[in-house]
Amino acid sequence: MVVPPTFSDLGKVAKDVFSKGFSIGSNKLTVKTKTSSGISLSPAFELKNDGLIASFETSGSPAEGFTLKEKWTSENITKTNLIVEDKIAKGFKCELEVCVNAASGKKGAVAKTAFKTDGFNGTFDANLDLAGPTLNSTAVGEYNGIQAGAEVEFDTEKSKLNKNVLAVGYSQNDFSFVGFVKDMSLFEGLVHHKVCDNTEIAAKLDWNNQTSGCSFNFGAKHILDKATALRMKIDCSGKNHHVCHP
Repeated sequence: MVVPPTFSDLGKVAKDVFSKGFSIGSNKLTVKTKTSSGISLSPAFELKNDGLIASFETSGSPAEGFTLKEKWTSENITKTNLIVEDKIAKGFKCELEVCVNAASGKKGAVAKTAFKTDGFNGTFDANLDLAGPTLNSTAVGEYNGIQAGAEVEFDTEKSKLNKNVLAVGYSQNDFSFVGFVKDMSLFEGLVHHKVCDNTEIAAKLDWNNQTSGCSFNFGAKHILDKATALRMKIDCSGKNHHVCHP
């Protein structure tokens, strides 16, 4: 048996066909380096809508099984993550994320846990809001390529169910399919097929049973050589994008 993907990664190969490489109107530069002591440094710059956004991220491991990350952005927001992995149990990961906005003085923290083993992958997150945390839980199971999963988000302050999503799918070497039912009203299907080593295609179908609205998208990616790839996508209205990039 294999470890299934997390719930957010279900259908990822199809989603990447529609999203990766289509960052039109923005330019991003990321530099990654690592010191001899094992500390990773990563400055990033993004020019979007005539505005420059910069960030600087560092990460290191103070001890085996522990990872400490620190990120600062040009908007004066700092984010600190302490990650403990495979210490409590094999496949178990817990993380504390603290975010501080120096400009507004707003502070926030999120506790995250994850557990993965053969045939199962689950997560449980909670923002540490004193007024009442919001709880988010996901679970994915897989057997012989058949995948099933669910995501639930509950606001304890308002005693309200914010999100409920069910998913079922199937995956093999060159083909994958996943269907989502979101809040019992929106249905989404994703199909991906790897035609050959250089070519892959994907299709996406959305249907809303409240508005009876339906949309269809088709995308493809073809690797021309080791440095260049051609991507395209088209929707049911005829709107299409074509990108050639390294």
